[in-house]
Amino acid sequence: MKFLFKNRIKQIVIIQLLLLIPIFIIGILVFRVKEGVDFFYLGIFQGIVALYWFLTGIENYILKKRGSALIFFILGVMFSLLSLETFHILNIK
Repeated sequence: MKFLFKNRIKQIVIIQLLLLIPIFIIGILVFRVKEGVDFFYLGIFQGIVALYWFLTGIENYILKKRGSALIFFILGVMFSLLSLETFHILNIK
């Protein structure tokens, strides 16, 4: 377990590990539907992944890794916009 916390902020790593549990559970629920995809669970999945990327970006910003922090913030914004778009598609149906 020591390798997991080396050169990282422990509180953020623990929150990220706790976020992996619902990511796996909701990931299974998204693709469980036989006809297409369940957009509600897909939106929640994308929102949690966006939060995960934002936390990684915050951690890298605190650790003074500016280049990778910017990349992770951009990924977080992309996934949050995808999540909003998925919930918009859900409301259209």
